[in-house]
Amino acid sequence: MMRGFKQKLIKKTTGSSSSSSQKKKEKEGTKKTSGTPSSTASPSISARSSLEKKSSGSQSSTKQSKSKSSTSQVKNSGSKQAALQPNQSVSNSSTKSKQESSSGLQQQKAQPTLIAAAAAPRSPTTGTANLAVPGTSAAGKDSTTPSGIDIPRSSHSFERLPTPSKLNVDSDLDLIKTPQRHSSSRFEPSQYTHLTKLPHFDDVPPEEQIPLFIAKVDQCNTIFDFSDPSFDIQGKEIKRVTLQELIEFIVTNRFTYTEEMYAHVVNMFKNNLFRPIPPPVNPVGDVYDPDEDEPVNELAWPHMQCVYEFFLRFVESPDFNHQIAKQYIDQDFILRLLELFDSEDIRERDCLKTTLHRIYGKFLSLRSFIRRSINNIFLQFVYETERFNGIAELLEILGSIINGFALPLKEEHKVFLVRVLIPLHKVRCLSLYHPQLAYCIVQFLEKEPLLTEEVVMGLLRYWPKTNSTKEIMFLNEIEDIFEVIEPLEFIKVEVPLFVQLAKCISSPHFQVAEKVLSYWNNEYFLNLCIENAEVILPIIFPALYELTSQLDLDTQNDEDGNPTSDPYMLVEQAISSGSWNRAIHAMAFKALKIFLETNPALYENCNSLYLTSVKESQKRKEEREESWHKLEEYVDKLKISGPSGSEEEYEHEHEHEHEHEKDLVKKQ
Repeated sequence: MMRGFKQKLIKKTTGSSSSSSQKKKEKEGTKKTSGTPSSTASPSISARSSLEKKSSGSQSSTKQSKSKSSTSQVKNSGSKQAALQPNQSVSNSSTKSKQESSSGLQQQKAQPTLIAAAAAPRSPTTGTANLAVPGTSAAGKDSTTPSGIDIPRSSHSFERLPTPSKLNVDSDLDLIKTPQRHSSSRFEPSQYTHLTKLPHFDDVPPEEQIPLFIAKVDQCNTIFDFSDPSFDIQGKEIKRVTLQELIEFIVTNRFTYTEEMYAHVVNMFKNNLFRPIPPPVNPVGDVYDPDEDEPVNELAWPHMQCVYEFFLRFVESPDFNHQIAKQYIDQDFILRLLELFDSEDIRERDCLKTTLHRIYGKFLSLRSFIRRSINNIFLQFVYETERFNGIAELLEILGSIINGFALPLKEEHKVFLVRVLIPLHKVRCLSLYHPQLAYCIVQFLEKEPLLTEEVVMGLLRYWPKTNSTKEIMFLNEIEDIFEVIEPLEFIKVEVPLFVQLAKCISSPHFQVAEKVLSYWNNEYFLNLCIENAEVILPIIFPALYELTSQLDLDTQNDEDGNPTSDPYMLVEQAISSGSWNRAIHAMAFKALKIFLETNPALYENCNSLYLTSVKESQKRKEEREESWHKLEEYVDKLKISGPSGSEEEYEHEHEHEHEHEKDLVKKQ
């Protein structure tokens, strides 16, 4: 029994020492630390095999094995000496392994483990550039500051995600979702440098202000990552204050700009603002609607706004020399500036609009290129993408440019109107920029009234068929055109225009009909209609008459049974019929009353023609129904008599139907 107890004690002590030494070797291989490997005596072959079985089945930690070893040694201190005398090598091995485990604990206290580093707080960084933080190693390995504090690492990395081979289908699929793109742009953060507040311009002599100005501009080239609001708050504030000082210095001081200043200012503008515009938040659905969707704002706007304002003040300054600046503000600069108009932040597009307009006014050599570049954006928008956020701002710039065109208009401007501006009406998202587009169209007609026919015919070509909201926008634009149209140009377009207006009066959408009928409240439009009533009234009379009556022919008779032509009686019947929109009926009656009072003979003629056409259409309808009835009777006879019916009877009926159709064609 004593021998069995000795063997169990040997197995337990050698097992704990072997497990401890094996764990130590794994730590040394992971951390790659230098040290002298402990030499342990190897047990016998039978003891080693039993130890391997015991260590492979055991899943306890190193600390648990150490505590078990120390506990067993304390409990069996009395019998330990007798048991270890024949096995001196095993005792030496246990002692050395115990020393090594204690030294391992001291090293763990001196150096943080990987688990502690992984549990440390993390600061976000971008996936494109690494921010250089003081205290981090160049190779990107785990390191600590001199005080022993763990360096926080990025929380955007995927180091915590399981590898595909270890994924659990039921629980780990949510861990591999792609992070959703933020609505803001992704800027390339600069290599981290600690910004130092430069002295104010008032604190230096006048001869040192220009070098200080350049130094401040260069300091603003540092780009910060605004995805982490808590990162380097002091540096962000220093840059914002520096930009404000530069703006104040340009506004309040008069000095000659050196060529070096132009280069530094333009370079700083490029570094802070020129970046790839991210894809839209909703790339496949409807376009961004400012009335329904939430605004998309740039996170870095506090700095971007100051940069825009500084550059705008720099260009507007009376000391600005465009001859020197044109070598830095060139065609490539214009193209990259126009790309920024696709930004989803409306504040940035507003600043871009003002900046581009100032550049257009300062640089005469770039005006033609700017117009062509805007044309290319419009054409790509109309015929390819139908997605561009800055169409309204570009049209607003063009509105002021068109207003300054010299007369007579150049041929390229007329081509721009016909081939670029008018096709902009066909896009689905017309509501986002229609007021600016209508303003540009009206500006062209004020400059060149002879373009009225091309504009009106172009609008009729793209007139919407099923979109009532878009149709109302077209009617608003026609109303604006009526304000500037010449009487001679009105005659050229009155027939096709009023054919379309008559269709709008008969529209089932009450807002469309109401918009057209509101034209008669315009005195200039009313005078044009009265002067050309012989052409206009026969076109729109059926639509107005049907809108006022809303009754069947059987009820549109007087007491004697004759068709009535009294418009007042028709309106009374329409009101008594309880139609759903009486306001439109009243407006239609008002329009008819104007024609009746100004030209009664024409009104009576149109009324008689309309009633005659209604009777003829009713007669044709009855004859058509009678023909169908005869055809159905003949088919029923064929079904009863079978396929051996009289062919002569069929030919006789066929000739009768053919002659009847000829008579109908002649009457029509």
